[in-house]
Amino acid sequence: MSSAELTTKVIVALVISVLLFVAEGINYSQLAPFFPNEAELYKGLSEFLVGAITSCFDFSTLIFSAFLPLFAKPELNKFFFIWGTTMGAVANICFGILGNGPGGWWFASMCFFSRIVMGIGAGMLWSVGVPLLTSMAPSYAGRITSLIESGVGVGIAIGPPIGSGVYSLGGYMYPFLVAGIIEMLFVLVAMVTIPSANSVSNSRAASVAADSGINSDDSTMVDISESDQNSDVNLLTAKDPPLQNNTLPDNTSEALAAFLAYPGVWLVSMFFILGSVPFGLYDVSLSPYLLQTFGVDGDTAGLYFLAMGALYAICTQFVGLLVDKGYAVHVFFWSCIFEVVISFLFSAPYVWPMLETKFFIGTILALDGVALSGTFVPVYLILEHIVLANGYMHSEQSLKLVIGIWINFTMAAGRIMGSVVFGGVIYPKLGFYLTSVLTSILFLISTLLSNGYLVYSKNYRKVFYTQSTLHLTDEITNSI
Repeated sequence: MSSAELTTKVIVALVISVLLFVAEGINYSQLAPFFPNEAELYKGLSEFLVGAITSCFDFSTLIFSAFLPLFAKPELNKFFFIWGTTMGAVANICFGILGNGPGGWWFASMCFFSRIVMGIGAGMLWSVGVPLLTSMAPSYAGRITSLIESGVGVGIAIGPPIGSGVYSLGGYMYPFLVAGIIEMLFVLVAMVTIPSANSVSNSRAASVAADSGINSDDSTMVDISESDQNSDVNLLTAKDPPLQNNTLPDNTSEALAAFLAYPGVWLVSMFFILGSVPFGLYDVSLSPYLLQTFGVDGDTAGLYFLAMGALYAICTQFVGLLVDKGYAVHVFFWSCIFEVVISFLFSAPYVWPMLETKFFIGTILALDGVALSGTFVPVYLILEHIVLANGYMHSEQSLKLVIGIWINFTMAAGRIMGSVVFGGVIYPKLGFYLTSVLTSILFLISTLLSNGYLVYSKNYRKVFYTQSTLHLTDEITNSI
């Protein structure tokens, strides 16, 4: 695929879509600095209810992602994307309006309902976002994936300081109203700029046909991948088996069952699941730890989250470029090892108390963002490569959708594990450092499994995204 993929309309659609990911990240995290105090002091909620309201976002995302394969189809990606962001924006606005109502059970129940709807909307967006947006310009799939991950990371990182700032200016309601209204404006632009599945497919075929001097309106299938091995086009390496025909029926539930039947998917996903644990753990434990140890209040604690999110967002751009150049497995392999080292360094002050400083914690969080950027972005391509190289027999478009759903599911599972198990049960008993040691041990085990599989299965090599085949006439095929 040539650079002709990146038309002005596609670029606008990508920019608006990434902004929607930023908005959803803000929706997820902006209530952290002020909602607990507001709910407990003025609405009469207990600490347990506040924690449950915060975490029900991830629970609803997890449950919805489990059922999404039953009715999701590649041609419905835009539908889920638009309605997911709309639900998220409206639920966010409603969550803010609740501040003007009575407290007690009514406030708690409506907060639960709003956060559940918000989580379902985010589940739609995060599941279909990558397959939808990368289909617009497959040659830039790695870089587009990195932009999406950057958007989510930036949104989650800037949510607490922005929410706290707007709250200080106007009170409880305004952070949610401002974020929801801005997101709705982005949704309106996205409805116009994001192309449908059919138009994406037609424009992609026309672009490749134009680059190859071929008429794309004919009917014989020709695999064009061999002639473009040395270009910037994303392909699987020549050692891989032939690609499957994209005209196979789209049955997402059957594709998911086939996807999960490969042991390599589970082994690689182990690190991906556990890589989300720190996000849930830090949401619960980092702010109390900073306050108790260094006297850092909620507003300043947001800067520590921002350090990790900012480095994550910056580094994902370089990771995306390396993924498009075929180095996804290499980046993932060494980033997993780097993440294990960083996670153990987190608990170093337990052994050497002189390291227990605000500067040390901020530096480790920033390095953690760098390490995580090399694990989340490449895993989309790695999972696709593992499945295609082992004889996957369903539609490739269904596979891309299944990978998006699976990654969203595992992310939610990891965040819940981090907030409920490690942050809610283990952290109060063992403290911050010993809890970090346990997560580090899990990181180490999952790294040995995932990296060991990549080496043992001979997948430690350059891999590329696949390019769809075109349908051509016998006459033109013979002339080639």
